[in-house]
Amino acid sequence: MREPCTEGTRVDILERVYQWALNTSPNSPSIFWLTGQAGSGKSTIAYTVARHFDEGENGDPNPGPNILGANFFCSRQFEETRRRSNIILTLVYKLSRQCKSYATALYNSNKFDSAEILNKQMKDLLVDPWAKSISQRPSEFPPYLIVVDALDEIENEGGSSFLRGLVKTVDDGHLKALKFFITSRPDPELADLCASFESDAICHLYNVPTDTVKADIATYLKAKLLALQDKPQLSRLVEKADGLFIYAATAVRYICPQKKMAPQEQLSLMNELLCSMPDVTAGPSLIDNLYQQILSVAFRGFKGQIFRDRLNVLHTFLCTEERVSTSVAGRLTSDSEGMKEIASLVVESLHAVLYIKENRVLWYHASFPDFIFEPSRSNFNIVDTSGSCRVVMSCDLATHHAFLAHLCFNVMASKLRFNICNLPSSFLLDSEVPDLKRQVEENISDVLEYSCRYWAQHLTRAMVDKGRSFQDCISEFLTLRILFWIETMNLLGSSGRCSPILHQAREWVVKVS
Repeated sequence: MREPCTEGTRVDILERVYQWALNTSPNSPSIFWLTGQAGSGKSTIAYTVARHFDEGENGDPNPGPNILGANFFCSRQFEETRRRSNIILTLVYKLSRQCKSYATALYNSNKFDSAEILNKQMKDLLVDPWAKSISQRPSEFPPYLIVVDALDEIENEGGSSFLRGLVKTVDDGHLKALKFFITSRPDPELADLCASFESDAICHLYNVPTDTVKADIATYLKAKLLALQDKPQLSRLVEKADGLFIYAATAVRYICPQKKMAPQEQLSLMNELLCSMPDVTAGPSLIDNLYQQILSVAFRGFKGQIFRDRLNVLHTFLCTEERVSTSVAGRLTSDSEGMKEIASLVVESLHAVLYIKENRVLWYHASFPDFIFEPSRSNFNIVDTSGSCRVVMSCDLATHHAFLAHLCFNVMASKLRFNICNLPSSFLLDSEVPDLKRQVEENISDVLEYSCRYWAQHLTRAMVDKGRSFQDCISEFLTLRILFWIETMNLLGSSGRCSPILHQAREWVVKVS
């Protein structure tokens, strides 16, 4: 759920980026790197920059010229946005829609087979066609701007690999008249790659003067909490945020769980939040304390199996290979029919960190799953009327992936069958079956679709010492259900994934054997 910077905030940083993007001097750096700790507002700045230079985006009060060539917002939340291979493909597609001469050169080069070859994407799809097209572009035009946000969220250090290739390509004199605005956390490898950049092409958000950041956060909070902008508690909240925009944004969602709330209700929640937060210095403990408070409220009063069920649902939301609905998460967590309602209640109680969009549960910021996956951060003490007790909220990734793999096998065992869509004949092509899409939707549930697509991913992320516990599951699947699975994957349009999935599972079996 992306929003631009609140008007009147980040003024100096945005102006600096805008001037760099419009600078046509050959000495102007081709790459600008914005870095900062988790929650410092990098993605919001990147979105604001992209919107400013995009003619198709409405809402910018002072839009710039239409020079946005392409953008890619990396995110661990979706398979398509956490894979390095999709960065160049997305940028190429969007740039070809913006620049006709490049689209023509790309088409004439006819090297689209390189889309599947990672080390050829840059040269065949971007560098060579762009070099052929640039002569047709007037020299006085400003460069096209390419925005790539959150490179650190690309899986398997793919962000570092992409940036390394980009820096080398630019240093070799290619991609003239293109400028790249890159954001990431201060990952050591990314920092090394950018160490040679000129000082005016790097912005470290942690070097922005404290007074400037506090003033920006105060402006943001007053805009979001209009009914409380004159309350002294707002100044205390600014101090608590201590430069972290994600803290301020999460606090706003905590204080305003619904659109229409009385000022007194908002003030009560703000006081509750302020009283629960100890005085801490900036650092990981700052956002951790906020997340601990949110979880304490969401799980307050729950014990035993009720507590474990809700916690399992939360862990499932964070561990699925793609973002899923509450019904899928509920079914992946338990066979119980009531688990779907429990999953919905979990999202509702954690509205400050989770939200639903297009029927899928997403998190607002990557710092929340990071928090849950680190026991030293998400296991904490709380004090209530009965005294102090230890709350264990952390998720062991390998253990929960094993749990989800078993559930996927269970779902497939109960739902896969011969001719699952009741097709009239095996001699008809799929394209010849009338109303096939409707039959697929009616006969292949969302949870079965998820299980068929991702059982192997969960299996391979499970602990190696869990190999014996999967022996019966894998044996039954291979002897009784594999043909039904292939048929279902074909109906889902994913038959091409069957072989890679089986190879992935085989590698894991060999390893644990």
